[in-house]
Amino acid sequence: MKANTFFEEDIAAMLDSLQELFQEYETDVTETLVAERMERKLHRHVHYHQAAYLYRLMGFDAIRGNVHTDKWKYYVVPDLELLPEKRAQLGKVISPNNKV
Repeated sequence: MKANTFFEEDIAAMLDSLQELFQEYETDVTETLVAERMERKLHRHVHYHQAAYLYRLMGFDAIRGNVHTDKWKYYVVPDLELLPEKRAQLGKVISPNNKV
């Protein structure tokens, strides 16, 4: 399998995961939650750094927690306009013959 196929699979899983997590947790989506959800979709290990790289690559931002108990966590900023835009772009990249 080519590396770009894995990349496209990872991006698709990340976007699906973000959409689900934003619906479930709204503003409390951490990069660890994104990685865990991606793992379930891809059936392989995804490190939270990889998940963070992918969502930042797609234009999503993250903010650091500001309370003492969560100051080491980074929360993905929900961008409900960017998410469908990126999903539409991905649909153009992946042809119907190349299913993710």
